Amino acid sequence: MKKFRTPLLILTAATLAACGSNFEWFPKVEDTAAPVITATISGKTIFNNSTTHVSTLPANVTFSATEAATIYYTTNGTDPTTASASIAYPAQVTGPSITLTDTILKFFGIDKSASKNSSTISSGTIKSP
Repeated sequence: MKKFRTPLLILTAATLAACGSNFEWFPKVEDTAAPVITATISGKTIFNNSTTHVSTLPANVTFSATEAATIYYTTNGTDPTTASASIAYPAQVTGPSITLTDTILKFFGIDKSASKNSSTISSGTIKSP
């Protein structure tokens, strides 16, 4: 007669989990990559330390990221912090409305992983012709 060991394995795993053991069926894979954040205004992507010319003001900034992240930004040239204005990507992608020429937009993102990986601060100057 053939014995089945599957129920015993399931019972053992359930017991370990119930006892607060760190037993896992599959090991966790930790996210160590920071998100890549981009900002687009009037169809032009803002690169670090670049100048973007827009045809009319006000103009809306649209953010994107390579993964779910919180994007922090400033429009006064100061470095953003986690206390700065923010949006949640992908839930919300439209950022600030730029109303003044020579506006310096700075932004960075922190992903939603347990590691809270942070991107570097990017910046761009927005000018009207």
